[in-house]
Amino acid sequence: MTVQVPVRLTDSDLAALDAAIARGRFANRSEALRAGLDRILFEEHQREIDERYAAAYRKHPQEAWVGELGLAGLTAFDKAEGGGPL
Repeated sequence: MTVQVPVRLTDSDLAALDAAIARGRFANRSEALRAGLDRILFEEHQREIDERYAAAYRKHPQEAWVGELGLAGLTAFDKAEGGGPL
């Protein structure tokens, strides 16, 4: 099921949207607006994940030795691969 949602755009935004359609980027205005909405919803989902990670780290902060061990491991790996200084 779909629901029609009225949207108001400025003349310049509509012209830019139509130009993207004319270049073949989208089949029509609806497809272009859905693509924009998909992007917004994806970014919102990523923001929620980031906020959950941040909340978890505030509740259970990483101990210093974990970061030190991770950096030592990364340095050893880089050296073994012949990389330069980090």
